[in-house]
Amino acid sequence: MERYQISLPGPTECDPEVLNELNRPNLPHYGKLWIDFYWEMIGKLKKIYQTNGTAYIIPCSGSGGLDAVFTSLNGKKGLILNNGTFGDRIATIASRYLREMTVIQKEAGEPFNIEEVKENLEKNDYDLLAVVHGETSTGMLNPLKELSKLCKEKDILYVVDAISTLGGIELSVDALGIDFCISASQKALGSIPGLATVSISEKGWMRIAEEEQIPGWYFNLKTWAKYEKEWGDWHPFPVTLPVHLFFALNKAFDLVLEEGLEKRWLRHKKVANKLREGLAKLGMSPFVKDRSLCLPTVTSAVLPGMLTSEGLQNHLREKYKILIAGGVGPLRKKVFRVGHMAYSAQEPLINRVLSGIENYVIHHK
Repeated sequence: MERYQISLPGPTECDPEVLNELNRPNLPHYGKLWIDFYWEMIGKLKKIYQTNGTAYIIPCSGSGGLDAVFTSLNGKKGLILNNGTFGDRIATIASRYLREMTVIQKEAGEPFNIEEVKENLEKNDYDLLAVVHGETSTGMLNPLKELSKLCKEKDILYVVDAISTLGGIELSVDALGIDFCISASQKALGSIPGLATVSISEKGWMRIAEEEQIPGWYFNLKTWAKYEKEWGDWHPFPVTLPVHLFFALNKAFDLVLEEGLEKRWLRHKKVANKLREGLAKLGMSPFVKDRSLCLPTVTSAVLPGMLTSEGLQNHLREKYKILIAGGVGPLRKKVFRVGHMAYSAQEPLINRVLSGIENYVIHHK
């Protein structure tokens, strides 16, 4: 198979040091050879989440992490904020488990009105509010601070999908009072797909459903808590772990912490700005109108004239060996999306993307 530059909204390009971890000898996922490594890894994850709460790494996709949270909140009443494909994903997953829910539905790329959210919270007795931090379908960043304030005022649970933001955008779970924060290995954390991460606050544990009321075992967070408590000295998780995915993610954690969170966040902002400035020179604008709400990890942009995202994708793949994405859902042909997260958030890689886009525009006027 040919080698491609991955500039997608996910999965991301991996640092060679991360990929090298896949060559390590196999190990059992329990016992003396594993347990210290595992707890050290959980400690690193908590530093990245900036939390003193509980953190788990669950073998599954990010959507599996969302499923674990909402399964464990079975029977609650929730307010779900939806302004894109992955807001819709949260609403769909939540609908399987919540007793009752209200969805504040916005058009793709439309920001939420804080007053509207506040009014909904005042009129109804909700148990939780859920939102996507980085909506990769539109390249939109949904601010968390104002929502955090509302959740604290109403004393309700705060659920955040940080699948495309953790490790690439400023995010402090404890400072924001986030009770359940979900992410995944293959995006801004910079590893390969296959692992979800979940952080849980003390308040989250206090208000989670009773174990027998949670419809599941694998995606039941109380199952994970039980094994952590009862088998903590040798096997503090309920399932077989894919050890090489853990090796790779552990190295990715090391790279995040060695770089430093603030420096890493700034790098993502700089690379995102570099791309958007280059696109502006080619007559292209971000799909998200408010520049302050553009994601530092993913850019969604509109092509000029009759050019199509499919044509651009084909051109970059065939001529430059670069992979970018089109839109999703109703935006599939209208926009193209470029991921610039983790190892992909480098100026030389973004310069190659810009060169390819410029070449496409020149040859298809």
